[in-house]
Amino acid sequence: MTSFSSPNVVVERPADDIAVVRVSGEVDMVTAPALESRVVALMEERPRLLVIDLTDVRFFSSAGLAVLALAHREADEGTQLRIVANDAAVLRPLELTGLTEDLSILPSLPAAITG
Repeated sequence: MTSFSSPNVVVERPADDIAVVRVSGEVDMVTAPALESRVVALMEERPRLLVIDLTDVRFFSSAGLAVLALAHREADEGTQLRIVANDAAVLRPLELTGLTEDLSILPSLPAAITG
């Protein structure tokens, strides 16, 4: 397994065709660029599955929503995008913006990986 990390973004590769981006803390205009750069780089690699795990996020701003919208737009038929979220700090903004209708949101990382 390979990994990359920045202050609140860690990328793990549990398998060659699966990438997991674990995010913690706050996702705002200061921290969202690190998340966006990792997501864009991973989308260019075209993994079969890209999981963005927001379980440990305690604040999720519009900058974070923009990153998820970008990832959704960039995903193609060869890459499945799944989001892990189970807390109101993340789920509420997703619901308010209607992104819950477009994104595959699951309550745990194992559920996201197994589908």
